[in-house]
Amino acid sequence: MLPIPLPEYPTYHAHEDVTIIVPTIDAGEEFRGECSRSASNAYANWIREITEAAFSWLQGNPKEIIIVTEERMKGPLEELARSVDPSKIRVLTVPFANKRLQMAHGIRNTSTDIIVFADDDAIWPATLLPYVLACFEDQKIGGVGTSQRVQPCGDKMTMWEVLAAMRLTIRNIEIASSAHIDGGIPCLSGRTAAYRTIILKDPEFLHGFTNDLWLGNPKYHLNSGDDKFLTRWMVSHGWNTYVQVCKEAELLSTMKPNWRFLKQVLRWTRNTWRSDFRSIFMERHIWHRHPYVAYTMIDKFINPLTLLVGPCLVIYLLVKSTRNEADGGYHLPAW
Repeated sequence: MLPIPLPEYPTYHAHEDVTIIVPTIDAGEEFRGECSRSASNAYANWIREITEAAFSWLQGNPKEIIIVTEERMKGPLEELARSVDPSKIRVLTVPFANKRLQMAHGIRNTSTDIIVFADDDAIWPATLLPYVLACFEDQKIGGVGTSQRVQPCGDKMTMWEVLAAMRLTIRNIEIASSAHIDGGIPCLSGRTAAYRTIILKDPEFLHGFTNDLWLGNPKYHLNSGDDKFLTRWMVSHGWNTYVQVCKEAELLSTMKPNWRFLKQVLRWTRNTWRSDFRSIFMERHIWHRHPYVAYTMIDKFINPLTLLVGPCLVIYLLVKSTRNEADGGYHLPAW
């Protein structure tokens, strides 16, 4: 799939039409209770990463960057804003850490035509915003995604970061293929994705986004899976999506360099299964709008089962191969 080229006379200009919303909390909090030194190092790394990311966002010359955090982190982030560019970075707060609540608060305080959500560690090339905005020349497109690759936390990639890089490479191929085949993608990744503000300011969207319940139970408000919700909303409300798979729109993102990467994968998998189940069996818009994407979603349901069955079958055959044929066993060369 070829990326959409830059228009000669663009409708949208970043310095007038783009607000970047960054929901964030103190990344050191997950280490609290384990080791104060780990928490301190994680906090320092988080400040360094978000500062580097902020400088990269400003290369695209957006109108404004809104960082939404909890009250206790307002001071450090306002200091960061002053050190980077106080004229373009604004810090807002919510009563407690909740990503969807933070995103909704940022949406309500936006005045531009395009909103770009970004993770606090996403490093952009200077060309990313122009290439993302090029897709919105098509007035039917409501959301635009980007391609991604891993930036190592240290000098060399750890085993976990290599696995993450392989995962992102496969994802880049998948989204490019599905967008080329039937115009849809399984998910506009929350690491960086752009949307028309008019869609997100709709009161119906804001209510649904902040009152997303698991199995309709008011006790279980969903906080994660925001990017999946946004993608489903585009599909169910008749908006097209696109993804710019090219170097000019390829961001860098850090991954957990240790075993905690498995916790990330588990969370992503849980979100995927929960959201795809809704898309395929409950909402069902995906079937007539993007049938190939629906097929890939079903394939992802089946994949973990086949991966589990394979080793189990090998172990079973190994056990059978230790028995005589008269007792129902197999010879090893035969199978």
